[in-house]
Amino acid sequence: MKRTLLLLLTLASPAWAASTTLSTAPQQQNLKAVRKEIDNLQKDIAQKQAVQKQAKTAIQQSELAIQQTDQVLSQLGKKQNTSASRLADLERQIRDAQQQVALARQKVGQMLAHQYRNGEHDAMKLMLNGSDPNQTSRDLVYYQYIARAQQQLIQDLNQRQAALGELATQLEQQLHIIVDMSTKKAAEKSALQQTKASQQQQVNQLGNEIQDRQDRLAKLKQDEKRLTDLIADINRKIQQQAALRRAKEQAAFKARQEAARKENERRRKLAADAHKQGKPVPEVAKTQVPVETVDTAADDGNAGRAFKSLQGRMKLPVTGEIAGRFGAMRSEGTVWKGVFIHAARGQAVHVVADGHVVYADALRGFGNAVIVDHGGNYLTVYTGLSAIARGVGDAVKAGDSLGSTGALDSGEPGLYFEIRYLGKPINPLTWVH
Repeated sequence: MKRTLLLLLTLASPAWAASTTLSTAPQQQNLKAVRKEIDNLQKDIAQKQAVQKQAKTAIQQSELAIQQTDQVLSQLGKKQNTSASRLADLERQIRDAQQQVALARQKVGQMLAHQYRNGEHDAMKLMLNGSDPNQTSRDLVYYQYIARAQQQLIQDLNQRQAALGELATQLEQQLHIIVDMSTKKAAEKSALQQTKASQQQQVNQLGNEIQDRQDRLAKLKQDEKRLTDLIADINRKIQQQAALRRAKEQAAFKARQEAARKENERRRKLAADAHKQGKPVPEVAKTQVPVETVDTAADDGNAGRAFKSLQGRMKLPVTGEIAGRFGAMRSEGTVWKGVFIHAARGQAVHVVADGHVVYADALRGFGNAVIVDHGGNYLTVYTGLSAIARGVGDAVKAGDSLGSTGALDSGEPGLYFEIRYLGKPINPLTWVH
Protein backbone atom coordinates (compact mmCIF):
# COMPACT_ATOMS: atom_id res chain seq x y z
CA MET A 1 0.00 0.00 0.00
CA LYS A 2 2.75 2.36 1.06
CA ARG A 3 2.07 5.97 0.29
CA THR A 4 -1.28 5.43 -1.42
CA LEU A 5 -2.67 3.57 1.62
CA LEU A 6 -1.55 6.31 3.98
CA LEU A 7 -3.01 9.11 1.92
CA LEU A 8 -6.27 7.36 1.24
CA LEU A 9 -6.79 6.40 4.87
CA THR A 10 -6.13 10.04 5.77
CA LEU A 11 -9.09 10.90 3.58
CA ALA A 12 -11.38 8.91 5.84
CA SER A 13 -11.55 11.76 8.34
CA PRO A 14 -13.76 14.17 6.38
CA ALA A 15 -16.55 11.67 5.96
CA TRP A 16 -16.44 10.37 9.51
CA ALA A 17 -16.28 13.92 10.94
CA ALA A 18 -19.37 15.00 9.08
CA SER A 19 -22.41 14.72 11.29
CA THR A 20 -25.26 16.89 12.35
CA THR A 21 -23.43 17.87 15.53
CA LEU A 22 -19.95 18.40 14.10
CA SER A 23 -18.45 21.25 12.07
CA THR A 24 -16.76 20.75 8.70
CA ALA A 25 -13.40 22.09 10.00
CA PRO A 26 -11.88 18.58 10.49
CA GLN A 27 -12.90 17.71 6.93
CA GLN A 28 -11.17 20.75 5.49
CA GLN A 29 -8.06 20.16 7.59
CA ASN A 30 -7.65 16.55 6.49
CA LEU A 31 -8.46 17.28 2.87
CA LYS A 32 -5.83 20.02 2.99
CA ALA A 33 -3.26 17.44 4.14
CA VAL A 34 -4.23 15.07 1.31
CA ARG A 35 -4.10 17.81 -1.27
CA LYS A 36 -0.68 18.81 0.04
CA GLU A 37 0.55 15.26 -0.62
CA ILE A 38 -0.94 15.34 -4.11
CA ASP A 39 0.69 18.75 -4.66
CA ASN A 40 4.05 17.34 -3.56
CA LEU A 41 3.70 14.53 -6.09
CA GLN A 42 2.78 17.01 -8.81
CA LYS A 43 5.79 19.16 -7.91
CA ASP A 44 8.00 16.09 -8.09
CA ILE A 45 6.64 15.35 -11.56
CA ALA A 46 7.24 18.98 -12.61
CA GLN A 47 10.83 18.87 -11.32
CA LYS A 48 11.56 15.65 -13.17
CA GLN A 49 10.01 17.09 -16.33
CA ALA A 50 12.30 20.13 -15.97
CA VAL A 51 15.33 17.84 -15.61
CA GLN A 52 14.10 15.81 -18.56
CA LYS A 53 13.80 18.99 -20.63
CA GLN A 54 17.36 19.97 -19.70
CA ALA A 55 18.57 16.50 -20.64
CA LYS A 56 16.80 16.73 -24.00
CA THR A 57 18.43 20.13 -24.58
CA ALA A 58 21.80 18.57 -23.74
CA ILE A 59 21.08 15.79 -26.25
CA GLN A 60 20.33 18.38 -28.92
CA GLN A 61 23.60 20.14 -28.11
CA SER A 62 25.43 16.81 -28.28
CA GLU A 63 23.82 16.08 -31.64
CA LEU A 64 24.90 19.51 -32.91
CA ALA A 65 28.45 18.89 -31.65
CA ILE A 66 28.45 15.48 -33.37
CA GLN A 67 27.27 17.10 -36.61
CA GLN A 68 30.04 19.70 -36.36
CA THR A 69 32.56 16.95 -35.65
CA ASP A 70 31.28 15.01 -38.66
CA GLN A 71 31.77 18.13 -40.79
CA VAL A 72 35.34 18.53 -39.54
CA LEU A 73 36.00 14.84 -40.12
CA SER A 74 34.56 15.18 -43.63
CA GLN A 75 36.82 18.18 -44.35
CA LEU A 76 39.84 16.36 -42.91
CA GLY A 77 38.96 13.35 -45.00
CA LYS A 78 38.86 15.49 -48.12
CA LYS A 79 42.19 17.11 -47.18
CA GLN A 80 43.63 13.69 -46.50
CA ASN A 81 42.45 12.40 -49.87
CA THR A 82 43.79 15.55 -51.61
CA SER A 83 47.13 15.31 -49.83
CA ALA A 84 47.38 11.59 -50.54
CA SER A 85 46.58 12.26 -54.20
CA ARG A 86 49.19 15.03 -54.36
CA LEU A 87 51.72 12.83 -52.59
CA ALA A 88 51.08 10.02 -55.05
CA ASP A 89 51.48 12.52 -57.92
CA LEU A 90 54.76 13.81 -56.45
CA GLU A 91 55.99 10.26 -56.01
CA ARG A 92 55.23 9.65 -59.70
CA GLN A 93 57.07 12.87 -60.62
CA ILE A 94 60.03 11.80 -58.46
CA ARG A 95 60.10 8.44 -60.21
CA ASP A 96 59.91 10.20 -63.58
CA ALA A 97 62.76 12.54 -62.57
CA GLN A 98 64.79 9.57 -61.39
CA GLN A 99 64.18 7.83 -64.72
CA GLN A 100 65.12 11.01 -66.61
CA VAL A 101 68.34 11.39 -64.58
CA ALA A 102 69.17 7.75 -65.19
CA LEU A 103 68.43 8.14 -68.90
CA ALA A 104 70.49 11.30 -69.13
CA ARG A 105 73.38 9.65 -67.38
CA GLN A 106 73.03 6.70 -69.68
CA LYS A 107 73.18 8.95 -72.73
CA VAL A 108 76.18 10.86 -71.40
CA GLY A 109 77.87 7.57 -70.66
CA GLN A 110 77.12 6.29 -74.12
CA MET A 111 78.43 9.51 -75.67
CA LEU A 112 81.61 9.43 -73.61
CA ALA A 113 82.12 5.79 -74.47
CA HIS A 114 81.68 6.56 -78.15
CA GLN A 115 84.13 9.44 -77.95
CA TYR A 116 86.58 7.30 -76.12
CA ARG A 117 86.38 4.50 -78.69
CA ASN A 118 86.86 6.98 -81.53
CA GLY A 119 89.58 8.85 -79.76
CA GLU A 120 87.45 11.91 -79.60
CA HIS A 121 88.27 12.34 -75.99
CA ASP A 122 91.81 13.40 -76.93
CA ALA A 123 91.75 16.95 -78.28
CA MET A 124 95.37 16.84 -79.46
CA LYS A 125 94.68 13.70 -81.42
CA LEU A 126 91.73 15.34 -83.08
CA MET A 127 93.86 18.31 -84.02
CA LEU A 128 96.58 16.12 -85.55
CA ASN A 129 94.29 13.73 -87.34
CA GLY A 130 91.89 16.30 -88.64
CA SER A 131 92.23 17.28 -92.24
CA ASP A 132 90.48 20.55 -91.56
CA PRO A 133 91.67 22.35 -88.45
CA ASN A 134 88.61 24.62 -88.46
CA GLN A 135 86.26 21.63 -88.56
CA THR A 136 88.19 19.98 -85.78
CA SER A 137 87.91 23.09 -83.68
CA ARG A 138 84.22 23.23 -84.29
CA ASP A 139 83.84 19.54 -83.35
CA LEU A 140 85.68 20.11 -80.10
CA VAL A 141 83.43 23.02 -79.23
CA TYR A 142 80.39 20.97 -80.18
CA TYR A 143 81.48 18.03 -78.02
CA GLN A 144 82.19 20.33 -75.11
CA TYR A 145 78.78 21.95 -75.52
CA ILE A 146 77.03 18.59 -75.57
CA ALA A 147 78.91 17.44 -72.48
CA ARG A 148 78.08 20.62 -70.58
CA ALA A 149 74.41 20.41 -71.67
CA GLN A 150 74.19 16.81 -70.58
CA GLN A 151 75.85 17.66 -67.28
CA GLN A 152 73.50 20.62 -66.74
CA LEU A 153 70.51 18.42 -67.54
CA ILE A 154 71.63 15.88 -64.98
CA GLN A 155 72.17 18.65 -62.43
CA ASP A 156 68.72 20.14 -63.14
CA LEU A 157 67.10 16.77 -62.88
CA ASN A 158 68.87 16.11 -59.58
CA GLN A 159 67.70 19.48 -58.23
CA ARG A 160 64.18 18.79 -59.36
CA GLN A 161 64.29 15.35 -57.76
CA ALA A 162 65.54 16.92 -54.51
CA ALA A 163 62.82 19.59 -54.60
CA LEU A 164 60.14 16.99 -55.26
CA GLY A 165 61.51 14.87 -52.44
CA GLU A 166 61.38 17.81 -50.02
CA LEU A 167 57.85 18.63 -51.12
CA ALA A 168 56.86 14.98 -50.70
CA THR A 169 58.32 15.03 -47.18
CA GLN A 170 56.25 18.11 -46.36
CA LEU A 171 53.14 16.45 -47.76
CA GLU A 172 53.82 13.32 -45.71
CA GLN A 173 54.16 15.46 -42.57
CA GLN A 174 50.97 17.28 -43.45
CA LEU A 175 49.27 13.96 -44.09
CA HIS A 176 50.40 12.68 -40.68
CA ILE A 177 49.00 15.84 -39.06
CA ILE A 178 45.68 15.35 -40.85
CA VAL A 179 45.58 11.70 -39.79
CA ASP A 180 46.30 12.67 -36.17
CA MET A 181 43.57 15.33 -36.28
CA SER A 182 41.15 12.84 -37.80
CA THR A 183 41.98 10.31 -35.07
CA LYS A 184 41.42 12.90 -32.33
CA LYS A 185 38.17 14.08 -33.91
CA ALA A 186 36.99 10.49 -34.25
CA ALA A 187 37.75 9.95 -30.54
CA GLU A 188 35.93 13.20 -29.75
CA LYS A 189 32.94 12.03 -31.78
CA SER A 190 32.96 8.69 -29.94
CA ALA A 191 32.99 10.52 -26.58
CA LEU A 192 30.13 12.75 -27.74
CA GLN A 193 28.15 9.72 -28.84
CA GLN A 194 28.72 8.06 -25.46
CA THR A 195 27.63 11.26 -23.70
CA LYS A 196 24.55 11.43 -25.90
CA ALA A 197 23.76 7.77 -25.16
CA SER A 198 24.09 8.45 -21.42
CA GLN A 199 21.86 11.51 -21.73
CA GLN A 200 19.33 9.54 -23.74
CA GLN A 201 19.35 6.85 -21.07
CA GLN A 202 18.72 9.54 -18.46
CA VAL A 203 15.84 10.94 -20.54
CA ASN A 204 14.34 7.48 -20.91
CA GLN A 205 14.71 6.78 -17.18
CA LEU A 206 13.15 10.14 -16.30
CA GLY A 207 10.36 9.44 -18.75
CA ASN A 208 9.66 6.12 -17.05
CA GLU A 209 9.77 7.76 -13.60
CA ILE A 210 7.48 10.57 -14.72
CA GLN A 211 5.05 8.08 -16.23
CA ASP A 212 5.17 5.99 -13.03
CA ARG A 213 4.45 9.04 -10.87
CA GLN A 214 1.69 10.19 -13.22
CA ASP A 215 0.14 6.74 -12.98
CA ARG A 216 0.48 6.84 -9.19
CA LEU A 217 -1.02 10.33 -9.13
CA ALA A 218 -3.97 9.25 -11.26
CA LYS A 219 -4.49 6.17 -9.08
CA LEU A 220 -4.16 8.29 -5.95
CA LYS A 221 -6.87 10.67 -7.15
CA GLN A 222 -9.12 7.77 -8.14
CA ASP A 223 -8.63 6.00 -4.82
CA GLU A 224 -9.07 9.30 -3.00
CA LYS A 225 -12.46 9.80 -4.60
CA ARG A 226 -13.40 6.17 -4.07
CA LEU A 227 -12.56 6.27 -0.36
CA THR A 228 -14.19 9.66 0.04
CA ASP A 229 -17.36 8.31 -1.51
CA LEU A 230 -17.13 5.17 0.64
CA ILE A 231 -16.68 7.04 3.91
CA ALA A 232 -19.41 9.49 2.93
CA ASP A 233 -21.72 6.56 2.28
CA ILE A 234 -20.78 4.98 5.60
CA ASN A 235 -21.37 8.30 7.31
CA ARG A 236 -24.80 8.61 5.67
CA LYS A 237 -25.69 5.15 6.88
CA ILE A 238 -24.52 5.96 10.41
CA GLN A 239 -26.56 9.16 10.33
CA GLN A 240 -29.55 7.26 8.99
CA GLN A 241 -29.22 4.68 11.75
CA ALA A 242 -28.78 7.41 14.35
CA ALA A 243 -31.81 9.27 12.94
CA LEU A 244 -33.81 6.05 12.98
CA ARG A 245 -32.82 5.42 16.60
CA ARG A 246 -33.69 8.98 17.52
CA ALA A 247 -37.00 8.70 15.71
CA LYS A 248 -37.83 5.46 17.52
CA GLU A 249 -36.72 6.92 20.83
CA GLN A 250 -38.73 10.06 20.17
CA ALA A 251 -41.76 8.03 19.23
CA ALA A 252 -41.36 5.89 22.32
CA PHE A 253 -40.82 9.04 24.39
CA LYS A 254 -43.97 10.63 22.99
CA ALA A 255 -45.89 7.40 23.51
CA ARG A 256 -44.76 7.32 27.14
CA GLN A 257 -45.68 11.00 27.50
CA GLU A 258 -49.09 10.36 25.99
CA ALA A 259 -49.64 7.30 28.16
CA ALA A 260 -48.61 9.28 31.25
CA ARG A 261 -50.88 12.16 30.26
CA LYS A 262 -53.82 9.80 29.73
CA GLU A 263 -53.14 8.04 33.02
CA ASN A 264 -52.93 11.35 34.86
CA GLU A 265 -56.17 12.47 33.19
CA ARG A 266 -57.81 9.21 34.24
CA ARG A 267 -56.61 9.71 37.80
CA ARG A 268 -57.85 13.30 37.88
CA LYS A 269 -61.21 12.10 36.66
CA LEU A 270 -61.29 9.42 39.36
CA ALA A 271 -60.56 12.06 42.00
CA ALA A 272 -63.20 14.42 40.58
CA ASP A 273 -65.81 11.67 40.47
CA ALA A 274 -64.98 10.71 44.05
CA HIS A 275 -65.43 14.31 45.19
CA LYS A 276 -68.79 14.57 43.39
CA GLN A 277 -70.00 11.35 44.93
CA GLY A 278 -68.63 12.25 48.38
CA LYS A 279 -66.44 9.23 48.42
CA PRO A 280 -62.83 8.98 49.48
CA VAL A 281 -60.35 9.62 46.71
CA PRO A 282 -58.69 6.39 45.58
CA GLU A 283 -55.01 6.07 46.45
CA VAL A 284 -54.08 5.77 42.81
CA ALA A 285 -55.75 9.12 42.12
CA LYS A 286 -53.78 10.91 44.80
CA THR A 287 -50.53 10.85 42.78
CA GLN A 288 -49.56 11.77 39.28
CA VAL A 289 -47.41 9.72 36.91
CA PRO A 290 -44.10 11.55 36.21
CA VAL A 291 -43.87 12.73 32.62
CA GLU A 292 -40.43 12.24 30.99
CA THR A 293 -38.66 15.29 29.66
CA VAL A 294 -36.45 15.57 26.54
CA ASP A 295 -33.30 15.63 28.70
CA THR A 296 -33.71 11.94 29.38
CA ALA A 297 -33.59 10.92 25.67
CA ALA A 298 -30.87 8.38 24.83
CA ASP A 299 -27.86 9.22 22.63
CA ASP A 300 -24.55 7.61 21.67
CA GLY A 301 -22.54 9.45 24.34
CA ASN A 302 -22.41 6.36 26.56
CA ALA A 303 -20.83 4.32 23.78
CA GLY A 304 -18.23 7.04 23.28
CA ARG A 305 -17.38 7.12 26.96
CA ALA A 306 -17.23 3.35 27.06
CA PHE A 307 -14.62 3.21 24.31
CA LYS A 308 -12.60 6.03 25.85
CA SER A 309 -12.61 4.19 29.16
CA LEU A 310 -10.64 1.41 27.45
CA GLN A 311 -7.60 3.58 26.76
CA GLY A 312 -4.45 1.75 27.84
CA ARG A 313 -6.37 -1.50 28.41
CA MET A 314 -6.83 -2.76 24.84
CA LYS A 315 -4.54 -5.12 22.95
CA LEU A 316 -3.40 -4.93 19.34
CA PRO A 317 -5.65 -6.76 16.87
CA VAL A 318 -2.90 -9.24 15.97
CA THR A 319 0.39 -10.38 17.43
CA GLY A 320 3.58 -9.50 15.59
CA GLU A 321 6.38 -7.00 15.24
CA ILE A 322 5.53 -3.31 14.97
CA ALA A 323 7.31 -2.32 11.76
CA GLY A 324 5.73 1.13 11.38
CA ARG A 325 4.95 3.43 14.29
CA PHE A 326 2.51 6.31 14.47
CA GLY A 327 4.18 9.59 13.50
CA ALA A 328 7.37 7.91 12.22
CA MET A 329 8.69 8.87 8.79
CA ARG A 330 8.01 6.53 5.93
CA SER A 331 10.28 5.87 2.95
CA GLU A 332 7.92 7.93 0.74
CA GLY A 333 8.54 11.02 2.88
CA THR A 334 5.18 10.89 4.72
CA VAL A 335 4.43 9.73 8.27
CA TRP A 336 2.50 6.77 9.61
CA LYS A 337 -1.05 7.65 10.71
CA GLY A 338 -1.46 4.28 12.39
CA VAL A 339 0.72 1.24 13.02
CA PHE A 340 1.86 -1.50 10.67
CA ILE A 341 2.20 -4.87 12.40
CA HIS A 342 4.48 -7.30 10.60
CA ALA A 343 2.83 -10.70 10.96
CA ALA A 344 2.67 -14.02 9.15
CA ARG A 345 -0.24 -14.66 6.81
CA GLY A 346 -3.34 -16.42 8.09
CA GLN A 347 -3.37 -15.15 11.68
CA ALA A 348 -6.71 -14.16 13.20
CA VAL A 349 -7.39 -10.41 13.31
CA HIS A 350 -9.35 -9.44 16.46
CA VAL A 351 -11.51 -6.36 16.93
CA VAL A 352 -10.16 -4.26 19.81
CA ALA A 353 -13.51 -3.20 21.31
CA ASP A 354 -17.29 -3.58 21.00
CA GLY A 355 -18.89 -2.00 17.97
CA HIS A 356 -20.67 -2.43 14.65
CA VAL A 357 -19.05 -3.27 11.31
CA VAL A 358 -19.75 -0.45 8.88
CA TYR A 359 -17.54 -1.64 6.01
CA ALA A 360 -16.26 -5.10 5.12
CA ASP A 361 -15.20 -5.63 1.55
CA ALA A 362 -12.32 -5.43 -0.91
CA LEU A 363 -11.24 -1.90 -1.69
CA ARG A 364 -9.02 -1.28 -4.68
CA GLY A 365 -5.77 0.20 -3.52
CA PHE A 366 -6.20 -1.27 -0.01
CA GLY A 367 -7.00 -4.94 -0.40
CA ASN A 368 -9.58 -6.31 2.01
CA ALA A 369 -10.60 -3.77 4.63
CA VAL A 370 -12.86 -3.70 7.69
CA ILE A 371 -14.01 -0.54 9.49
CA VAL A 372 -15.73 -0.74 12.87
CA ASP A 373 -17.81 2.02 14.45
CA HIS A 374 -17.49 2.01 18.25
CA GLY A 375 -19.81 4.96 18.80
CA GLY A 376 -18.86 8.31 20.25
CA ASN A 377 -17.13 9.19 16.95
CA TYR A 378 -14.51 6.47 17.43
CA LEU A 379 -13.56 4.22 14.51
CA THR A 380 -10.96 1.48 14.06
CA VAL A 381 -9.62 0.56 10.63
CA TYR A 382 -8.08 -2.81 9.66
CA THR A 383 -6.54 -3.27 6.19
CA GLY A 384 -4.47 -5.91 4.41
CA LEU A 385 -6.70 -8.85 5.37
CA SER A 386 -6.51 -12.04 3.33
CA ALA A 387 -10.07 -12.99 4.30
CA ILE A 388 -13.02 -11.21 5.93
CA ALA A 389 -15.16 -13.01 8.51
CA ARG A 390 -17.74 -10.28 9.25
CA GLY A 391 -20.31 -8.36 7.26
CA VAL A 392 -21.70 -4.86 7.34
CA GLY A 393 -24.12 -4.37 10.24
CA ASP A 394 -22.65 -7.19 12.34
CA ALA A 395 -22.33 -6.41 16.03
CA VAL A 396 -18.91 -7.44 17.33
CA LYS A 397 -17.51 -7.84 20.81
CA ALA A 398 -13.92 -7.16 21.82
CA GLY A 399 -11.79 -10.12 20.75
CA ASP A 400 -14.11 -11.30 17.97
CA SER A 401 -12.34 -12.30 14.75
CA LEU A 402 -12.74 -9.98 11.79
CA GLY A 403 -10.78 -12.21 9.42
CA SER A 404 -7.16 -13.25 8.86
CA THR A 405 -3.94 -11.43 8.05
CA GLY A 406 -2.72 -11.03 4.50
CA ALA A 407 -0.33 -8.47 3.03
CA LEU A 408 -0.14 -4.85 1.98
CA ASP A 409 -0.11 -3.95 -1.70
CA SER A 410 3.68 -3.75 -1.42
CA GLY A 411 3.74 -7.46 -0.58
CA GLU A 412 4.74 -7.05 3.08
CA PRO A 413 2.80 -9.53 5.22
CA GLY A 414 0.99 -7.98 8.12
CA LEU A 415 -1.85 -5.70 9.19
CA TYR A 416 -2.25 -1.93 9.04
CA PHE A 417 -4.31 -0.60 12.00
CA GLU A 418 -5.68 2.85 12.78
CA ILE A 419 -7.81 4.47 15.51
CA ARG A 420 -9.69 7.65 14.57
CA TYR A 421 -11.63 10.11 16.67
CA LEU A 422 -13.76 12.74 14.93
CA GLY A 423 -12.11 11.62 11.73
CA LYS A 424 -8.60 12.41 12.98
CA PRO A 425 -6.00 9.67 13.48
CA ILE A 426 -4.75 9.14 17.04
CA ASN A 427 -1.78 7.10 18.21
CA PRO A 428 -2.93 3.49 18.66
CA LEU A 429 0.08 2.74 20.87
CA THR A 430 -1.35 5.06 23.56
CA TRP A 431 -4.51 2.90 23.64
CA VAL A 432 -3.02 -0.59 23.63
CA HIS A 433 -0.54 -2.34 25.87
